[in-house]
Amino acid sequence: MKKLSFVALLLLTVCMTSCNGLGGGNTSNVDKSQIVGKWMTADEMYFEVYNSDGTGKEWDLRDDVTEEEATSFTWEFDESAEDKFFKYYKMEISDAIVPQYCNILELTSTNFKYNNEGLRATYNLIRAN
Repeated sequence: MKKLSFVALLLLTVCMTSCNGLGGGNTSNVDKSQIVGKWMTADEMYFEVYNSDGTGKEWDLRDDVTEEEATSFTWEFDESAEDKFFKYYKMEISDAIVPQYCNILELTSTNFKYNNEGLRATYNLIRAN
């Protein structure tokens, strides 16, 4: 059921994504070299990992999803914008790729804050050890 909900959420993301979505962040707070690593919410319940090879994964302990069950994605910076990046999810039902366009609001060695244009969600993460 969790996976079906995730698929529905990803499909909704595609439908809602727009070219003029939410604005990007303050580029003075963006140090792209800092994205690689493990990030989490302050309550240590939601995690995202960004690997240097452009792969990543995310999981939410509130949904009983562990790191071993994490959702995989690939990611890349938007070369035409200093403060934006893409996350790509491969659908389990088909080979379709669902992109998410994200605006970096802050990226430092300790803080990673971004919003997702399709979901209209803001993620405020801190570096995990």
